Amino acid sequence: MSHNDEKKDRRRKNVMGSYNYYKMFGCFNRKFKINDLGPPCDVIDVFNLYTKGESEMSPDNFLRFLVEFQREEGYTIGDVERVMDRVLNLSRSHLTRYVFNVNDFFQYLLLDDVNGPIKTQVVFLF
Repeated sequence: MSHNDEKKDRRRKNVMGSYNYYKMFGCFNRKFKINDLGPPCDVIDVFNLYTKGESEMSPDNFLRFLVEFQREEGYTIGDVERVMDRVLNLSRSHLTRYVFNVNDFFQYLLLDDVNGPIKTQVVFLF
């Protein structure tokens, strides 16, 4: 392996880690650190409130969050498990059981297709 190949291999390893590289003006290599801040404190507080301080949120706890905090009605445990499955499949490829950690819960809050700001159901009031 030549010196240039070793240098490229080292650079490739660093891109996969917490540093990213880019070329500036086509000749200077710059690197910057990627900061992953995680969920904000209020999301962590709500997560801890509905999990009673546990590190995982069960479907029952998530259903209670949906009903009490988000005022969602008509959800069953089966519906909640389908929503959790959808979020968990986006964050990791293997699913052994339906539980959220705080990062999965935060991801759920940001997904418009499963937690949109406006309901798409039409309610007729007569």
